[in-house]
Amino acid sequence: MLRLLLAAMAFLAAPLAWAGPRVAVQPFSGPGEDSKLVRHHVARIVANHGFAVLTSLPAVSGTGQYPQIARDRELKAFVVADIEQKGKKLAMTFLVWQGLDGSVVGRWELAAHKEKLAGVLKKEFWRRLGPAIAKAVAPPSNRLAPAPPMRIDASSPYDSDVEAVAWRRR
Repeated sequence: MLRLLLAAMAFLAAPLAWAGPRVAVQPFSGPGEDSKLVRHHVARIVANHGFAVLTSLPAVSGTGQYPQIARDRELKAFVVADIEQKGKKLAMTFLVWQGLDGSVVGRWELAAHKEKLAGVLKKEFWRRLGPAIAKAVAPPSNRLAPAPPMRIDASSPYDSDVEAVAWRRR
């Protein structure tokens, strides 16, 4: 059981080279359970379109932090939202921030009843913000490419010299 746990931890700690471009779905501001539910739906929608979704980042205090975080975590975009409860409806504003320079590349506002929220997000989120997420640009990676293999010839120059071989036989 311990081996299985260690193997799973090693797998999760490995870089996601096999996954698609990375997108962070930040914590959404708003009513506690509602914001968590909306964030869960959004993360699932983004992941279903081939992106590796990162939900472990805390909310940032200023948008100027996005380019450095994107470079460190190799992120293409950040999805953030502000949610307000207005009666039985939730009013939401979604923003997509580009990882390269921290600029807004997508914005969508909606209001929906809590009961219909999952359906509205499933139907409309990707149509409205998918192109912005897809066109967002990640900053250049800090990671160095693998070095080409080296070949070191440790032989002696006398090994292939015919005269040296003949001299040794004398």
